[in-house]
Amino acid sequence: MPIPYLHHELFDLNTGIKTTKYEIEGIGPIVIIDQMYKYADDIKLMLDQAWVPSYHFNKHSRNYKDYYDCRYVIHPTTTEHRREFEAQMLIRDLARTHLGYDCLEKHYEYIFNCFKWINPPEQSHQMMPHQDSQNHIASVTYFNDNENHGTAFYTDVKLTHEEVEDVRLDVKKYANLVDVIPAKKNRTIIYPSWYWHGAYMNDHSEWVDDWRYSQVYFNKLKPEFKL
Repeated sequence: MPIPYLHHELFDLNTGIKTTKYEIEGIGPIVIIDQMYKYADDIKLMLDQAWVPSYHFNKHSRNYKDYYDCRYVIHPTTTEHRREFEAQMLIRDLARTHLGYDCLEKHYEYIFNCFKWINPPEQSHQMMPHQDSQNHIASVTYFNDNENHGTAFYTDVKLTHEEVEDVRLDVKKYANLVDVIPAKKNRTIIYPSWYWHGAYMNDHSEWVDDWRYSQVYFNKLKPEFKL
Protein backbone atom coordinates (compact mmCIF):
# COMPACT_ATOMS: atom_id res chain seq x y z
CA MET A 1 0.00 0.00 0.00
CA PRO A 2 1.44 3.44 -0.90
CA ILE A 3 2.45 5.74 1.94
CA PRO A 4 1.99 9.45 1.11
CA TYR A 5 4.53 11.93 2.45
CA LEU A 6 5.81 15.45 1.94
CA HIS A 7 9.51 16.08 1.35
CA HIS A 8 9.80 18.85 3.90
CA GLU A 9 8.33 16.57 6.57
CA LEU A 10 10.15 13.30 5.87
CA PHE A 11 13.50 15.07 5.41
CA ASP A 12 13.03 17.53 8.24
CA LEU A 13 16.29 18.42 9.99
CA ASN A 14 16.88 17.37 13.57
CA THR A 15 16.93 19.97 16.31
CA GLY A 16 19.93 18.24 17.91
CA ILE A 17 22.39 18.52 15.02
CA LYS A 18 26.07 18.46 16.01
CA THR A 19 28.66 19.77 13.53
CA THR A 20 32.43 19.34 13.57
CA LYS A 21 35.27 19.99 11.15
CA TYR A 22 37.71 17.11 10.73
CA GLU A 23 41.08 17.10 8.99
CA ILE A 24 42.08 14.06 6.95
CA GLU A 25 45.85 14.03 7.06
CA GLY A 26 47.44 14.69 3.69
CA ILE A 27 44.07 15.12 1.97
CA GLY A 28 42.15 18.00 3.52
CA PRO A 29 39.19 18.96 5.72
CA ILE A 30 35.70 17.51 5.80
CA VAL A 31 32.58 18.35 7.81
CA ILE A 32 30.79 15.81 10.01
CA ILE A 33 27.15 16.30 11.03
CA ASP A 34 25.67 13.97 13.63
CA GLN A 35 21.91 13.50 14.12
CA MET A 36 21.09 14.97 10.71
CA TYR A 37 17.43 14.06 10.20
CA LYS A 38 14.51 14.08 12.61
CA TYR A 39 12.93 11.00 10.98
CA ALA A 40 15.92 8.88 9.95
CA ASP A 41 14.09 5.67 10.88
CA ASP A 42 11.23 6.55 8.53
CA ILE A 43 13.67 7.27 5.69
CA LYS A 44 15.23 3.85 6.28
CA LEU A 45 11.76 2.27 6.28
CA MET A 46 11.06 3.89 2.92
CA LEU A 47 14.27 2.37 1.54
CA ASP A 48 13.45 -1.03 3.04
CA GLN A 49 10.18 -1.00 1.09
CA ALA A 50 11.56 0.39 -2.19
CA TRP A 51 12.08 -1.34 -5.52
CA VAL A 52 15.56 -0.23 -6.57
CA PRO A 53 17.04 -0.36 -10.10
CA SER A 54 20.61 -1.31 -10.97
CA TYR A 55 23.49 1.15 -11.00
CA HIS A 56 26.89 0.62 -12.66
CA PHE A 57 25.63 -2.06 -15.00
CA ASN A 58 26.51 -3.40 -18.44
CA LYS A 59 26.82 -6.84 -20.05
CA HIS A 60 30.30 -7.30 -18.54
CA SER A 61 29.34 -6.10 -15.07
CA ARG A 62 29.58 -8.23 -11.95
CA ASN A 63 26.53 -6.35 -10.67
CA TYR A 64 23.62 -8.75 -10.01
CA LYS A 65 26.19 -11.60 -10.05
CA ASP A 66 28.48 -10.93 -7.07
CA TYR A 67 26.59 -8.01 -5.54
CA TYR A 68 23.60 -5.73 -5.90
CA ASP A 69 24.64 -2.15 -6.58
CA CYS A 70 21.46 -0.08 -6.92
CA ARG A 71 20.42 3.56 -6.92
CA TYR A 72 17.07 4.95 -5.81
CA VAL A 73 16.23 8.49 -6.93
CA ILE A 74 13.41 10.74 -5.76
CA HIS A 75 12.67 13.74 -7.92
CA PRO A 76 11.74 16.70 -5.72
CA THR A 77 8.16 17.88 -6.02
CA THR A 78 8.22 21.43 -4.79
CA THR A 79 5.57 22.28 -2.22
CA GLU A 80 6.82 25.84 -1.78
CA HIS A 81 7.35 25.10 1.90
CA ARG A 82 10.23 27.05 3.46
CA ARG A 83 11.86 23.80 4.66
CA GLU A 84 11.56 22.00 1.31
CA PHE A 85 15.31 21.90 0.58
CA GLU A 86 16.60 22.70 4.06
CA ALA A 87 19.10 19.80 4.16
CA GLN A 88 20.70 20.90 0.90
CA MET A 89 20.89 24.48 2.12
CA LEU A 90 22.58 23.35 5.35
CA ILE A 91 25.18 21.41 3.37
CA ARG A 92 25.91 24.45 1.21
CA ASP A 93 26.19 26.69 4.28
CA LEU A 94 28.64 24.34 5.98
CA ALA A 95 30.68 23.93 2.79
CA ARG A 96 31.08 27.71 2.74
CA THR A 97 31.74 28.31 6.45
CA HIS A 98 33.83 25.21 7.24
CA LEU A 99 35.53 24.31 3.94
CA GLY A 100 35.72 27.66 2.16
CA TYR A 101 33.79 26.65 -0.97
CA ASP A 102 30.70 28.42 -2.28
CA CYS A 103 28.07 26.36 -4.12
CA LEU A 104 25.36 27.32 -6.54
CA GLU A 105 21.91 27.65 -4.99
CA LYS A 106 20.25 24.83 -6.89
CA HIS A 107 17.77 22.12 -5.93
CA TYR A 108 18.90 18.53 -6.38
CA GLU A 109 17.34 15.09 -6.53
CA TYR A 110 17.23 12.87 -3.46
CA ILE A 111 19.72 10.11 -4.40
CA PHE A 112 20.22 6.91 -2.41
CA ASN A 113 22.83 4.21 -2.91
CA CYS A 114 21.61 0.73 -1.94
CA PHE A 115 24.18 -2.08 -1.83
CA LYS A 116 24.53 -5.68 -0.62
CA TRP A 117 26.86 -8.59 -1.37
CA ILE A 118 25.88 -11.83 -3.06
CA ASN A 119 29.42 -13.24 -2.90
CA PRO A 120 31.43 -11.21 -0.37
CA PRO A 121 35.10 -10.69 -1.35
CA GLU A 122 38.30 -10.89 0.65
CA GLN A 123 38.52 -8.13 3.24
CA SER A 124 41.33 -6.37 1.37
CA HIS A 125 38.84 -5.68 -1.42
CA GLN A 126 36.69 -2.61 -0.87
CA MET A 127 34.48 -0.43 -3.02
CA MET A 128 36.65 1.09 -5.74
CA PRO A 129 38.13 4.47 -4.75
CA HIS A 130 36.88 7.19 -7.06
CA GLN A 131 36.53 10.91 -7.60
CA ASP A 132 33.03 12.15 -8.38
CA SER A 133 34.04 15.39 -10.11
CA GLN A 134 36.41 18.35 -9.91
CA ASN A 135 33.75 20.98 -9.22
CA HIS A 136 31.27 19.66 -6.66
CA ILE A 137 30.91 19.37 -2.91
CA ALA A 138 29.68 15.88 -2.05
CA SER A 139 27.79 14.66 0.99
CA VAL A 140 26.88 11.21 2.29
CA THR A 141 24.29 10.36 4.96
CA TYR A 142 24.11 6.91 6.58
CA PHE A 143 20.92 5.17 7.74
CA ASN A 144 21.88 1.67 8.90
CA ASP A 145 21.56 0.47 12.48
CA ASN A 146 24.72 -1.52 11.76
CA GLU A 147 27.51 1.06 12.06
CA ASN A 148 30.31 -1.34 11.11
CA HIS A 149 31.15 0.54 7.90
CA GLY A 150 31.96 4.04 6.66
CA THR A 151 33.64 6.12 3.96
CA ALA A 152 37.34 5.61 3.28
CA PHE A 153 39.70 8.25 1.90
CA TYR A 154 42.77 7.33 -0.14
CA THR A 155 45.89 8.58 -1.89
CA ASP A 156 48.06 6.92 -4.56
CA VAL A 157 45.15 5.14 -6.22
CA LYS A 158 45.91 2.86 -9.17
CA LEU A 159 42.80 1.66 -10.99
CA THR A 160 42.94 -1.71 -12.73
CA HIS A 161 39.50 -1.77 -14.38
CA GLU A 162 36.32 0.23 -14.92
CA GLU A 163 33.89 0.64 -12.02
CA VAL A 164 30.96 -0.34 -14.24
CA GLU A 165 32.56 -3.78 -14.68
CA ASP A 166 33.36 -4.41 -11.02
CA VAL A 167 33.03 -2.09 -8.02
CA ARG A 168 35.65 -4.08 -6.07
CA LEU A 169 39.33 -3.16 -5.83
CA ASP A 170 42.11 -4.65 -3.71
CA VAL A 171 42.92 -1.41 -1.88
CA LYS A 172 45.76 -3.09 0.00
CA LYS A 173 47.60 -3.45 -3.33
CA TYR A 174 46.36 -0.55 -5.39
CA ALA A 175 45.70 2.34 -2.99
CA ASN A 176 46.95 3.97 0.18
CA LEU A 177 44.19 3.97 2.80
CA VAL A 178 44.52 7.20 4.80
CA ASP A 179 41.40 7.28 6.97
CA VAL A 180 37.93 5.81 7.42
CA ILE A 181 35.09 7.97 8.73
CA PRO A 182 32.74 5.70 10.73
CA ALA A 183 29.17 5.54 9.46
CA LYS A 184 27.19 6.35 12.55
CA LYS A 185 23.47 6.17 11.94
CA ASN A 186 22.03 9.52 10.81
CA ARG A 187 25.53 10.98 10.29
CA THR A 188 26.31 13.16 7.27
CA ILE A 189 29.80 13.90 5.99
CA ILE A 190 30.59 16.74 3.56
CA TYR A 191 33.76 16.79 1.45
CA PRO A 192 35.13 18.03 -1.89
CA SER A 193 34.15 15.44 -4.47
CA TRP A 194 37.67 15.33 -5.94
CA TYR A 195 38.98 13.58 -2.83
CA TRP A 196 39.65 9.91 -3.60
CA HIS A 197 37.07 8.01 -1.57
CA GLY A 198 34.85 4.93 -1.45
CA ALA A 199 32.47 2.97 0.76
CA TYR A 200 34.26 0.84 3.35
CA MET A 201 32.93 -2.26 5.13
CA ASN A 202 34.71 -3.61 8.20
CA ASP A 203 33.28 -7.10 7.68
CA HIS A 204 31.80 -7.94 4.28
CA SER A 205 29.88 -10.92 5.65
CA GLU A 206 27.59 -8.53 7.55
CA TRP A 207 26.30 -7.11 4.26
CA VAL A 208 25.04 -10.31 2.66
CA ASP A 209 21.66 -10.28 4.40
CA ASP A 210 21.58 -6.55 5.15
CA TRP A 211 21.48 -3.68 2.64
CA ARG A 212 23.84 -0.72 3.09
CA TYR A 213 21.98 2.58 2.59
CA SER A 214 23.41 6.04 2.00
CA GLN A 215 22.05 9.29 0.66
CA VAL A 216 24.25 11.46 -1.55
CA TYR A 217 24.10 15.04 -2.78
CA PHE A 218 26.45 16.75 -5.23
CA ASN A 219 26.34 20.53 -4.89
CA LYS A 220 28.01 22.27 -7.82
CA LEU A 221 30.54 24.98 -7.02
CA LYS A 222 30.15 28.53 -8.26
CA PRO A 223 32.37 29.44 -11.24
CA GLU A 224 34.79 31.34 -9.02
CA PHE A 225 35.27 27.97 -7.31
CA LYS A 226 36.80 29.06 -4.03
CA LEU A 227 36.22 31.88 -1.58
